Amino acid sequence: MIYNFYFKLILFSVLLFITFSLGKSYLKPNKNSISNPEFFVVGFLVLTFLIRFLYMEEVESNIDTSTWLSGMHTVNHYPAWLWTLLNYTDSRPLTVLPLVLVSKLGINVGYVVSECIGLIFWLATTFFLYKIFDLFLSKQTSLILIWGFCLLIGTTFVSDYTAYNSEQLSVLMLTASTYAYLSYCDGQWKNNPGLLVFGILMGSLVYVKFQNVPMGIFITTALLIEILIQKRWKSALILIIGGLLPTILINLYYFSQGSLMIFWNNYFWNYFYYAYTTQFSDVPIGDRFNLVRIFRFIYFYDDSKWYFLAATIIISLGVIANVIKRQPTSARQKNFFFFSLLYIFVCLYAILQSGNSFGHYKLYLWVPVTLFTGIIISISPAIVQKYCLLFFLVSGTIIAGKNLLLKEKSLLAIHAHLDQKIIASIRKNSRHDEPVVVWGWRDQLYVRAQRPMGYRDAHSFHFALKSRLIPYWTTDFLNDIRKNKPSVFVDVTQPEGYSTFAKILSPHNNIPQIRNYVNKYYSLIENIEGVRIYKRKP
Repeated sequence: MIYNFYFKLILFSVLLFITFSLGKSYLKPNKNSISNPEFFVVGFLVLTFLIRFLYMEEVESNIDTSTWLSGMHTVNHYPAWLWTLLNYTDSRPLTVLPLVLVSKLGINVGYVVSECIGLIFWLATTFFLYKIFDLFLSKQTSLILIWGFCLLIGTTFVSDYTAYNSEQLSVLMLTASTYAYLSYCDGQWKNNPGLLVFGILMGSLVYVKFQNVPMGIFITTALLIEILIQKRWKSALILIIGGLLPTILINLYYFSQGSLMIFWNNYFWNYFYYAYTTQFSDVPIGDRFNLVRIFRFIYFYDDSKWYFLAATIIISLGVIANVIKRQPTSARQKNFFFFSLLYIFVCLYAILQSGNSFGHYKLYLWVPVTLFTGIIISISPAIVQKYCLLFFLVSGTIIAGKNLLLKEKSLLAIHAHLDQKIIASIRKNSRHDEPVVVWGWRDQLYVRAQRPMGYRDAHSFHFALKSRLIPYWTTDFLNDIRKNKPSVFVDVTQPEGYSTFAKILSPHNNIPQIRNYVNKYYSLIENIEGVRIYKRKP
């Protein structure tokens, strides 16, 4: 029923009614109409959740989600939970931790539940964005911008955006810290315990995703400058200590385990080579910030391009209007303007540096672009403000209607029949509490077979890279399977196209040490269309 045209038309009619009501309230303000804006914001968030929830499906919509779910199953399996959380989560323990915590409540966390968790992060992000707008915009203007943002979240069904991933918690933490910084500049808080918490939050960003580092440094530096201008030396020291504290504690933990280099290899060098070399992306370093590449990446791929296009038009109109008729701006407005503008550039740097054009990287731009749009509107002449806000409302609703009315049920995944055969074999040859290893990049096999990982990485593409870390990865692999004794070893590098990024994968037997170990302790029991399944010898 939910995919029926008339049902979707009814949903769109609800969105259209809200848009019309907001537009009318803005054009003909009534003192009683926006007396409690937080009530409307909560209503927008609930409606956003319900629309997205209607179209959630228990299927893998993004390969990364399977990685985090595999990590969750593994953390729940091994007794040394802290070691497992830090080492079996692809160096993103805080991405996997929310899934683990929800699973501890007795909830079966799969693809739908994980997407719900990610959506809740987005709704919290939206609330913080509203609180930021409330610092410098009228209630009506804030509600219009928040409603447009809710339309983006609620009706963008691109799997790269909706599936649970590390960007969702990252954006929430970054938006919360942006609100904390701007409200600090606004004089709403000054206490040192709050600065310590802020520092810890910023220092923890790297453990959600390494890509957060530029934004974390930028926001922290902005707050630190503000503190130093006020000559609050003790507060500055507290902020710095808070930022360093997570990494100091984790390093002390690894040192106590005699494994300090494991931390630096997996948490720093691995991502340093990923971002600043061509070992994963073949785009030359100098071409990664090419203006043509930036333009194509933002405006030519997936549904969010229309949102960015609408925001770009509004920003352009606001800038032109301010050039023609310069508006008086306060020091506070200038601070907000330059902060948000630099924030966009820092986010662009973070998403372009690696040379990979993954759609979910653009999630980092949603909040900064919306924030900058709001700031441009706030400093524009009144007549320009009116037309920009109406354009934002209308364009956002049209985009939402297109997304909603064209939404179709997901097709059956490619290789689904082969998946079923392999999962059946894994379940047949292992107990539910026995770890397995999937060599290749088909992480959903762990999730659907409900088996913990026998090796700390859910996939093994990095063994095919030209990386100086391969000896360390090989040592980690052998140590893990010696300790965990996975009952089944599955090489999914064949058939062609079965694994993600199959062209860069290398079969396990291409690595002598791993080949020798598997030959010694495992027996080949099945070959299913090229997928080799080994069972551990008694």
